[in-house]
Amino acid sequence: MARITAECEARIKASTDIVELISHYLQLRRAGTSWKACCPFHNEKTPSFHVNPARQSFHCFGCGAKGDAVQFLIMYENLDYPTALRRLADMNGIQIIEEEEDREQAMRRRLRSRVIEANQLAAQYFHRKLCRDPQAAHVRAYLTKRGFNIEVAKAWQLGWAPPSSDELTRLEQASRLDTRILTEAYLLGKNAAGSTYPVFRDRLMFPIHNVRGEVVGFSGRVMEGDTDPRKYVNTAETVAFRKGELLFGLFKATRAIATAGMTVVVCEGQLDVIACHEKADIRNAVAGLGTAFTDDHAALLRKYASKAILCYDGDSAGIKASEKTYRKLAQAGLDVYMAVLPGGEDPDSLIRSQGAEALQQAIADARPYLEARVAYELQQIGTDSNARASLITRMADLAAEIANANRRDVAVVDLATRLNTGLDELRQTVSEMVRARKNTPAPRLYQKSRTDDDFPPGDEDAPDGEAVPVVAIRLHPTIRGLISLAACNKAAQDLLLEHVEELQEPIRELAGGMVLQRLLEVLPEPGNAASWKAFMQSLVPDQAAALEKLDTTVVEMPDARAAVEQACARAARDAVQARIDTLKTRIRCGDTTQQEAYRLMEECMQLQKLLNGTA
Repeated sequence: MARITAECEARIKASTDIVELISHYLQLRRAGTSWKACCPFHNEKTPSFHVNPARQSFHCFGCGAKGDAVQFLIMYENLDYPTALRRLADMNGIQIIEEEEDREQAMRRRLRSRVIEANQLAAQYFHRKLCRDPQAAHVRAYLTKRGFNIEVAKAWQLGWAPPSSDELTRLEQASRLDTRILTEAYLLGKNAAGSTYPVFRDRLMFPIHNVRGEVVGFSGRVMEGDTDPRKYVNTAETVAFRKGELLFGLFKATRAIATAGMTVVVCEGQLDVIACHEKADIRNAVAGLGTAFTDDHAALLRKYASKAILCYDGDSAGIKASEKTYRKLAQAGLDVYMAVLPGGEDPDSLIRSQGAEALQQAIADARPYLEARVAYELQQIGTDSNARASLITRMADLAAEIANANRRDVAVVDLATRLNTGLDELRQTVSEMVRARKNTPAPRLYQKSRTDDDFPPGDEDAPDGEAVPVVAIRLHPTIRGLISLAACNKAAQDLLLEHVEELQEPIRELAGGMVLQRLLEVLPEPGNAASWKAFMQSLVPDQAAALEKLDTTVVEMPDARAAVEQACARAARDAVQARIDTLKTRIRCGDTTQQEAYRLMEECMQLQKLLNGTA
């Protein structure tokens, strides 16, 4: 008889949000960290049916009905277990994968059980070595230096992997585990000659648990002075371990996430998570495993939290790393905030230098990600007008990641004020980006950023290439039209150069104006591929990306002067309208003095008269 595979069953359950599921059937109302309603399984007037998102379960305190999402469907729809699973799969758009209940499948399930058993025994073994072995003195000294005592080591079952595999082999014999199981668990590896060797050698060991608390793998940190260039080595993919779907510390943090108002703190590394939990009593902290944040990570967190606070290193590398995580979490529907740490500090170092209160305060003061990010970027670019124009496009790109339309618009309004740009223009830019992603995800150019110092070349757990997406800046239609004139006709290019003074206002006020400015400085010869290529190379990547699809074929113009004068007049009108939009945004923001607001309104009225031809 065909049955749903264990992997498919797990995927169906992992993709289901029980609050969202039950809200299709009942009118749920928030009650603290849970949700409640009148129980559908017995008659009552006072709600006693509670849904717990942290545990992904329901419980009626009146009739005793309880269970997970599958059990709810079984009881509510009167279904059997396989049918309920299939119903959930249909709701979440997951393709059912079936298999016959055969010997091979049974063997795979037994193998997973044996691998987890091997990991549990290895975790105990590594922990004993850390606590008792004289050779582990340097590891204990390292932990003491970082402020972690023996109680912390016990709480997280930290361990030490010795350089030799001899004792691991004795563990194998004592526990009736064979070499094949230790190899399947990635505790032992095999070289080309077929000999086994320990994968983890002289490393501080962090057991990795799934949300059920099973030890499914390990992360081993190199000790100071070791010649191995890889700072961290993680368990390779096994029947029990998939790095892209696991978060360090989540099995300890689920209850704290609920009690913290469905808020999770996301850090960069294991020691930061442990420091948050044990030194600062921030027990809703989790981290990835040395890899970029994935869609699976975001979907997993969405089951337990509605708000995420990114607590990354307070340097440029930390800011860049936070952007990738923000994108995934925002796409998954979480509200994303950023805790701003002092430059050069991470959560653990901040606790050691300024105390737990400093980290607690930084997290309490966390601001919406885009608000914190734009403040950081504005500080970096200063008065550079080109950089400011590029920043508007990059912030619009980040705002477009927000899944909820209402929250996205609130973010756009805030960004328009902080960037001192027109709200309507920014709204249009974000809307175009959202629409393009819904239709077909637009291909992006990529540029390299510096590699994280924590992951030297050759590290199997280095973030994936550190490629940063290049988002093409938006060109206002009028600016694009002027660039097209200059790119495809020499006479039009010369005439635009004559009008360069009157074009300064459109260049300053309209999106992409700096690209037109650069073109009128370089003057690439229309029809000359080498000249156009040199011009493109003179642009920064996001400006060049905006011209990727521009048609530069030479076009004959019987009356180039009339075409140029008409384009310049339209640019002048659009520049005035853009200035009016910017002034209105500043007036609406409400953070100006009354005198300044009157001045802005007066300027706005004068510009409107100019636009209407009544000035």
